[in-house]
Amino acid sequence: MNIIIFGATGRTGNELMLRALEAGHTVTAFVRNPSKLTVSHRHLKVEKGEASRYSDINDVMSKQKYDVVYSVLGAKGMFKRDLPLIEAMKNIVQAAEKNNAGKLIHVSFVGVHPDAGKLGFLYKYMIPIFMTNLIRDHLEKDAIITNSKLNWVLVQPPVLTSDVYNGKYIHEAKVQGDHSRKLKLSRSNLAQFMLNLAEDVTYDKTAVYVTE
Repeated sequence: MNIIIFGATGRTGNELMLRALEAGHTVTAFVRNPSKLTVSHRHLKVEKGEASRYSDINDVMSKQKYDVVYSVLGAKGMFKRDLPLIEAMKNIVQAAEKNNAGKLIHVSFVGVHPDAGKLGFLYKYMIPIFMTNLIRDHLEKDAIITNSKLNWVLVQPPVLTSDVYNGKYIHEAKVQGDHSRKLKLSRSNLAQFMLNLAEDVTYDKTAVYVTE
């Protein structure tokens, strides 16, 4: 498959890129600073640009047809609004629509799920109070995607870790509130799940909770 990754220099994006290349996909990494990419591969193309600038994204996406568009752009912090990310999401969606791109798979956050309160005290009381700006940003980005004409999946993990890949994770459209779950997810597990979604229609046009 031919895929493009926005946020390939981030920890999750880098993991996704490596797994996609290993699986034999052709990957375009859209990055602000190409020097941060330490990977060289015959199936990897690096495009420099600003995600907050529509013309940069459209120029890249108009060159070829992408089967999957991955959005793994990370926020700078948890407590302040990150408005450039909102603008970036608008640009990605607009360019994807204009150039008839395939499925858009975006990393959201389980804290914005309507049933997040089932996950316990932290998600029911603490996060809604102390991370209001983070929640607001995620809700706005999710709305941009769900109101688009694209085929999409919102992937909603809990806290992300740097643990090694073990393939032991669960995913569901509705939060069950099973307290035996760890409420954390390694970026490697998240990347593999996102890669699987490229050819899996189960959660198309759905928000999916994934955790360990």
